[in-house]
Amino acid sequence: MTKSKDEPEYRLEVGEKLILLDKKKFNLLKFIDECGSITRASQKADIPYRSALKYIENLEHDLNDLLVLTKRGGKGGGGGSELTKKGKLILREYRKVDSVIKMHTDVNEIECEIAEIDEEKKIINIYFGDKRVILPLRGNFSVGEKVLILINPEDIFLTLQPQKSSVRNVFKGTITRMELKNQVVRLNIDLGKVSLFADITQYARDELKLDLGKDVFIGFKAAAIAVVKL
Repeated sequence: MTKSKDEPEYRLEVGEKLILLDKKKFNLLKFIDECGSITRASQKADIPYRSALKYIENLEHDLNDLLVLTKRGGKGGGGGSELTKKGKLILREYRKVDSVIKMHTDVNEIECEIAEIDEEKKIINIYFGDKRVILPLRGNFSVGEKVLILINPEDIFLTLQPQKSSVRNVFKGTITRMELKNQVVRLNIDLGKVSLFADITQYARDELKLDLGKDVFIGFKAAAIAVVKL
């Protein structure tokens, strides 16, 4: 993903071609699909008509394929524009990337240092205070290197008692905050040196009888964690 002056641009792979598409161009194609008219679509997308035509021309040039089919109408009308299969594919690919990006914009971010690397087992060890966290070894890292750990709140599970499982990253913590956020309950959990937030359903909160000050066990799979060099 890159960033233009106004909107982020997503790098989309369509067939064997790569294109950059921002929200404005996505909206133009979406409105063409909905309205059946480039003129009406450009108005709804707030893009000058000539610019809209240029956007379409450039995208078609980059893909070496048609995205929009236009049929001229006669005296009785009947003209209009519609997306080709390739045009509809671009809409789908943009929506997929946009959805993934939005899911991962609100994550736990923890700055730490790589404590140990096990090349044979392909794992990295870091520490949250006295708590050892196991991460997958993906890429080239060195002991002592500063990294940023990203954990999606939806990848964190909660239990009231420690349970045996394949998940090694399980820690005891205390709920310090609860709030309703986007139809889910967001919990802030104090682990001592680190505080993480997790998202659960209201049903799960009621079933577990969760409240402020309650001790819980949280866990997350090593494979669900992203490691970024600083």
